[in-house]
Amino acid sequence: MGICANCGTDFASLPSRARYCSNACRQRAYRRRNAGTSTVVAELPGHDDAFVGRERELAELLSLLRKHRLLTLVGSAGIGKTRLAVEVARRHRRVEVRTVELGRLSRPDQVVQAFAEAVGVYQHAGVALRTTLLAELGSRRILLLVDNCEHLIEECCAVVDALLARCPHVQVLATSREALRAVGEAVFPLHGMDGDAVRLFTERAGVPGDQDAIAAICARLDGVPLAVELAAKVSASVPLTELASRLDHRLDLLSDAGEPARHQSLRAAIAWSHDLLTPQEEELFRRLALLPGGFGLEIAQVVHGGPVIGLLTALQAKSLVVRENDGRFRMLESVRLYAEERLREHSEYAVAAERIIEWLCGKGEPGVSSSILAPEQVEALHQEYDNVAYAFGHLVAPQDERRLMLATMVLRVCFDRGYFTEAGAVLMQVLHQSAADARYRILALEYASLLAGHEERHEEAVEHALEAIKTAEAGGQDHIMCRLHRTLSTAYDGAGDVANTTWALRESIRHGRRNGNDVSVAVSSHNLGWRLLVQGDAEAAAVLVDAASPVLKAHARQDVVAISVHTAGCIALERGDVATAGARFADSARLSASSPRAVLESIEGRGLVAVLSGRHEIGVRLLAACQQMRTSWVVPTEAWWRGKMAAALDLAREALSRAAFTRALSAGRAMDVRHALETALDEEIVQDPVLSDRQRVVVELVAQGMTNAQVAAKLGISDRTVESHVRNVKTALSLTTRAELVTWAQSN
Repeated sequence: MGICANCGTDFASLPSRARYCSNACRQRAYRRRNAGTSTVVAELPGHDDAFVGRERELAELLSLLRKHRLLTLVGSAGIGKTRLAVEVARRHRRVEVRTVELGRLSRPDQVVQAFAEAVGVYQHAGVALRTTLLAELGSRRILLLVDNCEHLIEECCAVVDALLARCPHVQVLATSREALRAVGEAVFPLHGMDGDAVRLFTERAGVPGDQDAIAAICARLDGVPLAVELAAKVSASVPLTELASRLDHRLDLLSDAGEPARHQSLRAAIAWSHDLLTPQEEELFRRLALLPGGFGLEIAQVVHGGPVIGLLTALQAKSLVVRENDGRFRMLESVRLYAEERLREHSEYAVAAERIIEWLCGKGEPGVSSSILAPEQVEALHQEYDNVAYAFGHLVAPQDERRLMLATMVLRVCFDRGYFTEAGAVLMQVLHQSAADARYRILALEYASLLAGHEERHEEAVEHALEAIKTAEAGGQDHIMCRLHRTLSTAYDGAGDVANTTWALRESIRHGRRNGNDVSVAVSSHNLGWRLLVQGDAEAAAVLVDAASPVLKAHARQDVVAISVHTAGCIALERGDVATAGARFADSARLSASSPRAVLESIEGRGLVAVLSGRHEIGVRLLAACQQMRTSWVVPTEAWWRGKMAAALDLAREALSRAAFTRALSAGRAMDVRHALETALDEEIVQDPVLSDRQRVVVELVAQGMTNAQVAAKLGISDRTVESHVRNVKTALSLTTRAELVTWAQSN
């Protein structure tokens, strides 16, 4: 006996290799095979609106589909898996396509039936439907689009495994919120749309709108297509500005009764995934809701109160959390808001908030107990910035002293990133609301001093710094005196009080040495070295900076090291060692390359070196570029350094023709920071000095024994111009006396 490969009935197979029970079944099978070799796209869901964007994903998926027999699109609720899969299937060539819709099913035993119905196979008496399905698809060339597998993963995986093993011409394109984990499966994670989200919003809204406002809305919605489309429909009756302001309540706002049940609203779409969680997974899911800035394993374990690796892996597999490139996890904002609703329903909000506040304050404690933060401590503050800001604004009570701690953590990152407006707003909320003896008030006063100095309120900056020191003394917090005196020196420096600036730095060094704060001492020593350099004592500055550099390179943050290396370059420049100065400025530029504002001084240093090396046009371009960016970004510079740049520009102006100098200025002002940095790191900037024709003539006349007045009379220029030429040539050649200039001219 045999089983007919067409209808599945038993028959006496004579001859022994016969596959069909009758000639009619053989003919039907033949027609099916012929149909399988043509371009047939059938049973695909229809859509009235246009498919928008995702061109890169489409190209990648079509390429993967040519290499793999099982390809699964995985992503969170509303991310657009089905719509993209349909478009991929529509563009797939020379194959029959059938859709297996699993979203409406509720029982595992319905899965095989759904596959069979999709391909037109029916149950035969006495034969298992799965057997008939495999026999029918054994010779058909077909692509099965299997949609919404997540709630029936195990049974779906079993059917797909059997199809791929027994049916060599079957391909499966699946969509799911977690991978099938089938043999040979290729998984394609799908994320939110970027620029295409604005196009999608505009297309679905049907009318053009403010593109910046639409972009802001799409960003708040993480580019999730379902959320974007629902928002676009709402925009027909709600102005864009109002819509943006109401997105914190998006789960109620964004809905559409015309959509399938699970896509009628964001809440329904997320609930579909949430309802598949185990009780333990559900508990962790809702407790992570108060971490909008993402989270690592440590805080996840603290919030949950136990091990989380397995549970977090499960949530990631179900697309309820995503893993970022830096290894941290996060929830899409819409998913997080849904989790927060569940957290409140279970009356766990206060417990989760308390655990988060305690853990975050622990991360901020080194700011109170040490005179300088280690690089990894600063990195932790930056990583948790969004969580700290959220806790400061939403989780901790105004009267809780820990709110002051959270505020200082926010302030630290604000200053590092240049968020001075935000820093001022935070200080306004906490500085005058805290008790005079509050432990964390010292930090708030310190940042208030720094902010006042930045805003050129120098007297106020000194007052805040002195109050911070007085408060620390009263509380016996001697271990942070090194840092506080360094902050005081910054305030005095802004006020132009040179004597007190130097005194405060020496006090900082004294306190640091007494408490064994080697790194903090090195920072203050470097700062004192800079002040001495500016005052004209390059040798004393070199002693301090040379001693501080090894400690800073071994233990300090990269941005601090970059500043110290730049200072070493300035010292070399003052000593007339142009080659060493150029190397130091290049090292500093590489260290600060990731911070556009911080890298400007290093680029300027390379510009100075370029001018002194005779590469006048490149030097002018670099100096003009930085000058333009400082103006645009409001990045001030010290008078001493500003004078160096002005002198270099004067030297270049004398060496170049007016047209060449003007061209260089224009080219520099058109540079962006990336182009300026690349130009600054050109190794050919540092080379033997090249004198202009006019400079060489002046040098030759000086070598003949002429005075400046005689040279001026001979060349028809002013005495002052000759003096300027002589001075600039000596600087370029690292010479100090007129006699040395004469000797150089005679040998060159």
